[in-house]
Amino acid sequence: MTLASAAPPVSTLQGIARNVLDLARHHGATAAEVVLAQGREASFEVRNGTVDKLEEGASRSLTLRLFQGERAAGASTSDLSPEHLDRLVRDTLALAAHADPVPEAALGDPDRLASSLPDLDLHDPAIAEIPPEEKIARARELEQRAMDADPRLTVSDGASWGDAETTRVLANSHGFCEGWRSSAAGTSVSVVADDTGGRKRRGAWGSWGRHLDQLLPPDEIASTAAHRATRQIGASPIPTGRMPVVFENTTGGALLGLLFSTLTGGAIERRASWLVDRLGDTIGSPLLHVVDDPLLPRRIGSRPFDGEGAPAAPTTFLEHGTLRTYALNSYHARRLGLAPTGHASFPSGGSTGENASNLALQPGPHPPEHLIEGIERGFYCTAMMGFGFNASTGDFSRGAAGFLIENGTLGPPVSEVTLSCNFHDLWTRLDAVANDLPLDRRVATPSFRIREMTLGGRDDR
Repeated sequence: MTLASAAPPVSTLQGIARNVLDLARHHGATAAEVVLAQGREASFEVRNGTVDKLEEGASRSLTLRLFQGERAAGASTSDLSPEHLDRLVRDTLALAAHADPVPEAALGDPDRLASSLPDLDLHDPAIAEIPPEEKIARARELEQRAMDADPRLTVSDGASWGDAETTRVLANSHGFCEGWRSSAAGTSVSVVADDTGGRKRRGAWGSWGRHLDQLLPPDEIASTAAHRATRQIGASPIPTGRMPVVFENTTGGALLGLLFSTLTGGAIERRASWLVDRLGDTIGSPLLHVVDDPLLPRRIGSRPFDGEGAPAAPTTFLEHGTLRTYALNSYHARRLGLAPTGHASFPSGGSTGENASNLALQPGPHPPEHLIEGIERGFYCTAMMGFGFNASTGDFSRGAAGFLIENGTLGPPVSEVTLSCNFHDLWTRLDAVANDLPLDRRVATPSFRIREMTLGGRDDR
């Protein structure tokens, strides 16, 4: 099989999955679930025009979960030969016989399985037809355009091209056996400008999509990366204080991702979240309206069903500041006495969690420049680094860089500062949301403004 055809038709994997289910029934399983994924991926990186990394390969995996009553065991393999699969089924059933009974770990409710699949246009066959030489050439061209964009750039951190194509099938003993093919491609570049004192100012930009025509033009990617490096020349800390903070749309997704991690069933069931027992509570301002929509055509996170076969549907997690639901697979829904929400991740090693598809803070009516108007002194955050988040308490603190806001305009660049705030206070203080929602990532926000946060910077005492 050539790499260009390494993601087979869905029907090919459906046939294998049905055979495994037949083996499971034959050897005495009372229920079974099979997940198959097969595809190929490529990654090319260049630095100073020379190929620095080249990876291209095919992969396949089968994840199996078998039940004997309320006892279950899971296993995974990349060997799809009939002899190996027969042995895998027998060995997995032997493990299940010695497992502790866990009634909540049963397959999803058969009444909640997808009965028809929407066409989400997630596969572009043209991606697999691009020869490796052209992918390398595209990365070289992007790197050169970025370095030529500004004479203050002194070092290239490299440019890359990556793409993948995958076929995925889920089958279970409830009679469900469906799948889909998907593709993705992306390209990015990172460049460095010299600053005083030997400091280096890095800027990077990229573009990703399910289809080739979703990628930004190379000139736009290159000029944006160059600008993000050079605009930080001269950056320094500012004095510690409490002030309004505007998060650029490139940084807000990190905060939203942390918020989602605290409303998953796994976090709630372990009572490791500040949102335990908060359903129906107001946890943010009326502008905190968060929706996860897996049915958006051509989007990176879209999917026709979740990791248990539940149909894809939009879910509103935060409705104008009110927590409406957690993200639940069947296991955690049963443990919590709630209904699953169609957010089961695809099994790995016999267990599943929850994940989002296209999670977004819903955009507001304002252009992003509106958010800094009227701010006498504040901070415009363009990057965050490090990690400081306590999911149980909601306490948040991370290093940041960006710009000082003075009298409604962006002032000098800022670096080496820390932003901190408890998550309940942070989302309650959300007081403006822009209209610049990115469409090329799974978790995204428009630019938004927090009325007040603590910025730790220079001590001028």
